[in-house]
Amino acid sequence: MKYESQKVALPFFYGALLLFAVQLLVGLLAGTVYVLPNTLSELLPFNVLRMIHTNALIVWLLMGFFGAAYYLIPEEAERELHSPKLAYLQFGLFMFGALAAVVGYVFGIHEGREFLEQPLWIKAAIVVVALLFLYNISL
Repeated sequence: MKYESQKVALPFFYGALLLFAVQLLVGLLAGTVYVLPNTLSELLPFNVLRMIHTNALIVWLLMGFFGAAYYLIPEEAERELHSPKLAYLQFGLFMFGALAAVVGYVFGIHEGREFLEQPLWIKAAIVVVALLFLYNISL
């Protein structure tokens, strides 16, 4: 790597790969519950699996985008990132929000609206993550 701060992209790529694997596994489980309704439907209903599956797609795509930007921007701008520590904070907050949303889905703590199931505080955390990204990239 040409710039030291490009290493900050690595956790984002690993996180995106992990969330992609979760999406695939939950999708397979959702398909199984849909075809064989008595399989785990008491423990994890289909609607909860669908929420995890569809929201994992959005989160891993965003995480991959953040990682790609953190890798490409220093090379194109020919300078280091403003704050790699801020990028690591962004990654931690984003992963925490994703895990908190999944726990909320499993235990029934969600708003029940399709594709907008996260509680308000998780939505606010996602906005903070996006603002941290914009600040770090802009400087």
